[in-house]
Amino acid sequence: MEKSLSRYLIVTDIDDTLLPHEGEIPKRNLEAIHRFQQKGGKFTFATGRSHYHCEDLYRTLGINVPSAQNNGAYLYDCTTQTIMERTFVPRTANAYIKEACKVFPDMAVAVSMEDDFRAISSPESMEAQKDYLRSRQVYHIDEIGQDWFKILFVRAPEKMDELHRWLDQHPLEGTYYINSSAVFCEMMAKGVDKGEGLRKLARVMGVDIQNTYAIGDFYNDIDMLKAAGTSVAVGDGAKEIIDMCDMVVGPCAQGAVADLIEYIERL
Repeated sequence: MEKSLSRYLIVTDIDDTLLPHEGEIPKRNLEAIHRFQQKGGKFTFATGRSHYHCEDLYRTLGINVPSAQNNGAYLYDCTTQTIMERTFVPRTANAYIKEACKVFPDMAVAVSMEDDFRAISSPESMEAQKDYLRSRQVYHIDEIGQDWFKILFVRAPEKMDELHRWLDQHPLEGTYYINSSAVFCEMMAKGVDKGEGLRKLARVMGVDIQNTYAIGDFYNDIDMLKAAGTSVAVGDGAKEIIDMCDMVVGPCAQGAVADLIEYIERL
């Protein structure tokens, strides 16, 4: 009789963990994920992306359990198209962004909402929006609602430290920020992170936290890796991530997620 893997939950980061920066999901990953699911295993992701940026992944991966979106700001059940357990940034962020755009007119800003990811601007930052985000439509900040899961600040890598210093000197109460890449600085409500997203997923699915595996590659995965029963680093991830994890698998493009699933299958 084939061994059931129903007690296990794998939560993966997407970019540079499941999916290479340039390219498609490795075939090894797809085959292993589908095999894991067929044996009853629960496979999903915790990502900085919004659910409407993951529609192809839901279909390709055959996701049939909730996922943690916007770094855990909400859970999304793609089978019922339901948003659960929302946490928004404070509404005082509206005025805060206006001030930040005045200080950094070269910076692009976008916000994640329930129905869309909108590039927003003050008059000073309009050109930066077009250059950095390449959005076909840019909204004035007062044209949209104020319930935002996440704020994304986009700036050239060599200018990011200057932005960090300003954010540290002018904190927005009830929020924190973290870089998810060299050019992306993400601001979320305090208490929102991938680690809390993983804990919520385990609770919703009735999985013992000790039977959870988290796999990631970058600093915004740290909370998720700490929360999991077993933390797994992608072989070509950041050195700090590799050093802190319980396991290290192969590089992303060679099927890091498949390496993890094959390990679980051997248990």
